[in-house]
Parts: sequence; structure tokens; C-alpha cells
Amino acid sequence: WIWEKMAQVGAKRSSTEGDGGTKKMVKLSMSPSQAPALAEFSGPKVVKLGVPPSALGIDNSPEALLDRSQRFTDTPVKKIVSLKTSEPPPPAYKKTELGIGGAKAGCVKGTSQELERPYMRLHWVPDPATVRPEPVLKKALNLVKTKWVSKPDYAHANDQLMAIQQDCRMQGIVGSVACDAFETHIRIALERGNLGDFAKCLAPLSNLYHQAEQKGVGAKEWSENADEFVAYRLLHGMIQETDFVTNTSAAIAALSEQQREAGDIAHAINVGKALISGDTFSFFKLYIEAPKMAGFAMDFFVDRVRMVALNAYVASMFPYIDLHDLKGWLHFNNRKECFRFLKEKGMKFSEDNKFLDTKASRGVSLAPKVVPGNGGMPVMNGGGVKGGKGMPVKGKPHPTKLTLKR
Repeated sequence: WIWEKMAQVGAKRSSTEGDGGTKKMVKLSMSPSQAPALAEFSGPKVVKLGVPPSALGIDNSPEALLDRSQRFTDTPVKKIVSLKTSEPPPPAYKKTELGIGGAKAGCVKGTSQELERPYMRLHWVPDPATVRPEPVLKKALNLVKTKWVSKPDYAHANDQLMAIQQDCRMQGIVGSVACDAFETHIRIALERGNLGDFAKCLAPLSNLYHQAEQKGVGAKEWSENADEFVAYRLLHGMIQETDFVTNTSAAIAALSEQQREAGDIAHAINVGKALISGDTFSFFKLYIEAPKMAGFAMDFFVDRVRMVALNAYVASMFPYIDLHDLKGWLHFNNRKECFRFLKEKGMKFSEDNKFLDTKASRGVSLAPKVVPGNGGMPVMNGGGVKGGKGMPVKGKPHPTKLTLKR
């Protein structure tokens, strides 16, 4: 091929003039000894595949071919390493993913002895050395309770309780430890008025109670406070302004006759009846007599009922209402708290701020609205507990407050 190229470069075109119209060849100046070599390349040259690249003077190694193919590009190319001449790479660590198609609950048996660890958002199965077994979780839960009673720190307690619940889920731990972790979380969430954490823990706790019933041991075998937290679940369903009758009725229908007669659950059922019938007097009576921490759960929707009662007082009384009397009717702890509530709702007062001016206040939009699906119960916006996430509720403590000291 090289000789053919040289012959083409050195040759000159010949004219077709002459006898017979044959082409005239112009010979290159070369020695007679080189003529036979030139004759060998007069025809097309076939290069056999078996000829080594070194015989032709061309480097056809994979590295050289890759370099030549990429010589006009700016993107660097990784060098190809032949498996025949290099050692195989060490096997990479394969993580096991959590969730659908991955690892399931109970796949880890923890060995950690640490009483405290931060909550982690896991996407992979954790190292067993970072997960605590059930005996250690019991000690960790008691430590959280002790710290909360001595010096309440909601952020720290919330993080530790979530970590304990996470360890229970990863190891498939059910029973008294798992129930106690969620029940303790619900108690401190109620005490701080944190509706989000209160609602978040109710669903998994109800699932644990259901698992106990399916196993044939009963919820009270895993938790002696099962009736109390079933009542909190019923009260949570009454927070919603829409469809609370449907949701609460479905939850009550799932209870046995014995459960409905239990003190805590019976109180929650009576609260629902008072809401449906619009009986504010009975509601406030149940609010004051609320057992354990049910009063904290009712705090999330008591302002809605106060607005219904206030509308009736303003429409039926003239011309003034003493704020001291109104404080007792609406069941506030003190006159200052009652005055703040009325002022936020746009009520009008006398010049000395001791009386509510019902005539001037009737111009304010107090008409309750009836929301479909709530059994005809008039509801008002603006209910719920004041205060941000993790902050104490201003005003009381409620007279039925129950600490973690047992």
C-alpha cells in the first residue's frame, strides 16, 4: 500500500496521443534493482489479517485506536484497561434498599448499647451496631420520661422518641415497648399543643392495638392505657369541621360494647353527642370534667364551640354582658384570656372594657355556618389551640393535666 501511494504521487499523466491510442507511461527515476519491487505493487495489494501490525509499522492496540478516534474531541476519554493484563476490581458493597421490593421490617437485630441517638431518615438498612435492642429501648424510654418531668425539652424528647419508634420498626418490635413509645409521644404532644405530632402518632398506635387483637392477646395486654388513647383518637376525629360525624361514627362502630362503656371512651362519645346536638352547656361541662388528658385534646376545637355559644348570648342578651360572667359561661381561666378572645373576634366593649356591648357587637358577622356532613352542627372558623410547634399553650394548664409520673 505504501509503495502504491508513492507511485501515485510520483507518476505523471500521460497523453493519449500516439499509435493505437495507448497510454504512455513515464517511468520514475530508480535503479534497476528496485524495478522488480515496483512490479510487485502494480496490482491491488491484499493484506492478510494474520500480518502483525508491527510489520506495517502501525500501532493498532486498543489504547492507540481510542486515542486516534478521540484526537479531535475536547472530552477526555477514560483509558481502556484490558482485563487480560489487569487485576479484577474488588467487589463493591451492596446496600439493601428499604421500602417496596427492598428490606422489610424486622430484618435487623440491633446490638447498640447507647441510650440516646438522633433520629435518622433512612433509605438503606442501617448498621446493626447503630440499632438498639428491646432491653436497651426500655431504658432509653425511661430516660426520656425522666428528663421530660425534670426539665421539659420538646425538641429533644421528640427526636429521641422518634428514634425509639424507628428502632422498633426496623426490628419488628411490637408490644408494650412500641405502644409505650407512641403513647408517651402523644402525651407530650398534647401537653405542648402540637396537633401535628399528636395526629402523627395516633395512626401507628391504633395499628399496634389492632395487631394485638389479631394475635388474640387483646390491646390491654400490650398497654393498660388502651382505652384512654382510643378516646383521644375519637376526640381527634372531632377536630375536623367537615365529616366529623361520619368519621367518628365509623370509629365508634368498630368498638365493642365493653369498650364503649369504659370511662374515657364514654366521655369522648358524649362529647360527640354534644357537638352534634349543639348543646354547648353539656359540652363545657364535659370539658371541665375531662378525664386525664382529654381536656388537652378538646382544646383543639373548644374555640369553635365558644363561638357558637357567644353567638347565642349576643343575640339573646341586651344591652351589656359582664365579662366576668361571660368568662365563666365560655369557661376561660381568667378575664384577660376571655377579653383577648373576644377582641380577636371583633367584639365591642364598654368604655371601661368591663362589659360586652351586645348591640354594637351584633353588627359583627357571628352567624355560624352549617357544614354538610357534620349532622347539622353549626361550626365556626378560628378554633384550635394558639401557639406554634413545640411551644406551650398560653393560658391554662388544664385542670386535668396528667404528667408522666406514674
